Amino acid sequence: MILIAMLLALFATSTSESQDAEPAAITSGTIMDVMVVTITPATDVLWGVDDPQTDEDWQVLDDAAVIVIEAFERTRNGGAGPNDNTWAADEKFLAYIDEEIAASNAARAAIAAKDLDALFEAGDALYSPCENCHIDYNPAVSGEEY
Repeated sequence: MILIAMLLALFATSTSESQDAEPAAITSGTIMDVMVVTITPATDVLWGVDDPQTDEDWQVLDDAAVIVIEAFERTRNGGAGPNDNTWAADEKFLAYIDEEIAASNAARAAIAAKDLDALFEAGDALYSPCENCHIDYNPAVSGEEY
């Protein structure tokens, strides 16, 4: 819970554009950095959901979904890694981003409704594009350099 709050605060302070503006590319790190530092911990919260009982439990889940959405929006525009801007120009990569954001938005809707079954479905929908993107673009899996 503290980790999510810290990540949300860090992410919020790292952006200077208005909410209506398109998020900037990642300038101080790579897409992989965002995956490891931001997206993985937040998706772990969503995928690790057990049985939220309180409004605070549900809020932690919603915070995680917001972090995932915002982080994927940033990765859409590339980063500082040697392959990041090539990936961000690739329609297949962008399709994965769109699927991940759609699934995260579905998670937010399920959280708002406090519908645990729908949240599990959204988590399942999030997993597949994440896994496929890792196969296609994660240098540790594909053998490319970061």
